Amino acid sequence: MTSHRQHHIMEGRPGTTVILDGKKYLYFAGTSYFQLHTHTDVIQAAVDATHKFGMGSATTRIMSGTTPLLQSLEEKLANYFNTEDAVYLPSGYLSSLAGLKALDDLGLYDIIFLDEGSHYSLVEGAIATGKPVVYFRNRDLHDLESKISEHLDSGKCPVIATDGLFPVIAKLAPIRDYLDLAIKHQGVVWVDDAHGVGILGAHGRGTCEALGARSDKIYLGATLSKAFGAYGGIIVGPGNFINKVRTGSVMAGSSSPLNAAVAAAIKGLELVQENPGMRKMLWTNAHYLIENLGQLGITSESKFIPEMHGTIPIASFSSGGAKNMKLIHNYLMEEGIYIQYTDYKGAEPGGVLRIVVSSSHKKVEIVRLTSALTEAFRLFSS
Repeated sequence: MTSHRQHHIMEGRPGTTVILDGKKYLYFAGTSYFQLHTHTDVIQAAVDATHKFGMGSATTRIMSGTTPLLQSLEEKLANYFNTEDAVYLPSGYLSSLAGLKALDDLGLYDIIFLDEGSHYSLVEGAIATGKPVVYFRNRDLHDLESKISEHLDSGKCPVIATDGLFPVIAKLAPIRDYLDLAIKHQGVVWVDDAHGVGILGAHGRGTCEALGARSDKIYLGATLSKAFGAYGGIIVGPGNFINKVRTGSVMAGSSSPLNAAVAAAIKGLELVQENPGMRKMLWTNAHYLIENLGQLGITSESKFIPEMHGTIPIASFSSGGAKNMKLIHNYLMEEGIYIQYTDYKGAEPGGVLRIVVSSSHKKVEIVRLTSALTEAFRLFSS
């Protein structure tokens, strides 16, 4: 799967321009949707916390590793997501593992029905629970119904597990439909919304908010390493559930998070919460990108969310097979523009070209990208 994936060395900071392998590129990749990873206040918060508290507490949360910084962050997370409680983990990769284990400890499911397009962390987290795992086709409600009918025994309860926003294909999970099925079978839904939180929904609470999927049967995990410009996993929800996460094996076996990461997360969360204009600017840029790509005949997988006036800031498309897309990708790099050609999980068999726009991109930069794509298509039309 990784045979034609090229790795580059990023020299310096991420941004709308980057230095890769010693050359400067206009950058339409990554996940810094608001460019907070280089925000002065975020960096200063991390520096100050390190000076004051050291690198870390050198113990686990369940011993003596809970700090005032962690308490503050978790209170702010619960407030932001409008939930009873929240917990922060050292890595977003741990969120689904810890969340699914806690749901199991509460006896809320017996079998996992997993959208096959979900992130590696969700797949491995599901397997690690030791519960039966049944995969269904990506975003395919009929296949999910069929798998439930085939594999769910009488008296047993399911958890339907999925990404919120699938970042490679730029599509949202049909969470309301998944919720209806879960409720029908006395089950719950687990959503890993790593790419949706911060950028989607009227308050930036993610895919569930954007789609109007509200229920105490939905449990949410995510990361602060993308829109919020920081690092670490999060789980939000009711108090009894969060307590199970805090006392579970993942927290018991993990060192307390780095103080720099926690402080950066607090500041990133504050900036997103206090500056809704960043989200509107992101949507504006995303819409402008999609419009420009449409003029090239590219039907993007991105989804406009009318009630939120928002657009997913990712465009993903195929063009003439793997060989042709490599040529397009390489041509753009020669022109000083970097987009991704990727076969990452969820991509079509031949891979996809993937463009990510941030709130900081200028219209002239988007025009430069689409102009270069126009020439690339002319040169390498299949």
